[in-house]
Amino acid sequence: MGLSRLKSELHDTLWHAQQRWFQLRAQNYTKHELKVMGLHHAGDPNVMTRDLIFAGRTRLTYERDLKLFVTFVLREHGVQHLRDITVDHARAYLDRAIDERWAAKSIHKLRSELSKLGALIGKAESMKALSTEFGAIVRGLTAAGVLAGPGRQTPSAEVVARAVEVLRQGDLGQEGRAYHLAARLQLETAGRSVSVTERFSLASVKDGLHVEIVAKGGQVQTLPISAELHGHLREHLTANPGPLADLGGYRSAYYRAMQAAGGRVTGTHGLRRLSTQRHYSEQYRARLSNGASTSKARRGARRDAVERLGHGRDRVDQANAYLGERS
Repeated sequence: MGLSRLKSELHDTLWHAQQRWFQLRAQNYTKHELKVMGLHHAGDPNVMTRDLIFAGRTRLTYERDLKLFVTFVLREHGVQHLRDITVDHARAYLDRAIDERWAAKSIHKLRSELSKLGALIGKAESMKALSTEFGAIVRGLTAAGVLAGPGRQTPSAEVVARAVEVLRQGDLGQEGRAYHLAARLQLETAGRSVSVTERFSLASVKDGLHVEIVAKGGQVQTLPISAELHGHLREHLTANPGPLADLGGYRSAYYRAMQAAGGRVTGTHGLRRLSTQRHYSEQYRARLSNGASTSKARRGARRDAVERLGHGRDRVDQANAYLGERS
């Protein structure tokens, strides 16, 4: 079978997947009902929908992307029929995507498409397991800065640096105002905005280049900061007793500074995300250097990052929220 026939087989397979949904819909089934049936009969809400495609746009997107995949498996592995595609072929294609530094969003999309193809050719479980495996890998590589992550959730370090400089310039001549110090403190500690403004005072600056941050629920965390920031905080708060900054004023000033710096993520929570991802990257590399396996380094670094946010180390939801998309 040549490439044109392999692509034709792919087209027919995807088309029939959508036709099966049309037939079920004509019998007044809904997607929700199918999920409930799957959960009731097999304990899996997706078991009834894995071989269905619900929208024409989805089918066209799958076909466009999967045609590139079948071109790859024919050229590189001599695969002639969809039924001969294995999980190893899919693994090789995902590995290539990572080697070529595709954006994380694109690889996550490819995982979903390959998982759907697996369901359509009788290899649902193995392809699903592969998708889960690569979901974790991509999240780790994204947090480590190897792959480009979602641009709207976390500001880039370059934009943040420009915004902090805008804040610093704005603070000049404004007696007692130190919004740029609050931003730097948030970036170095991943503290919440209230923790680095109204809950932060001279008493929070500790010896040994540490500060105390009052986290959610009143939890007090002792965290290290740079010598430069430590000195600036002590100097400013000695001369200006009281909280480091007004929370509302800081948020407004930061919003304006990010706009001036060309940033799209204009809320102060972006600093908390960027700080967490930096910390994850540092911990991940340190654990690898100490001989940990990739999976152990990734798992340990995620737990460290979540704990630094003031949450329990095993809060998977928080790890996913700050460090990447869900598998």
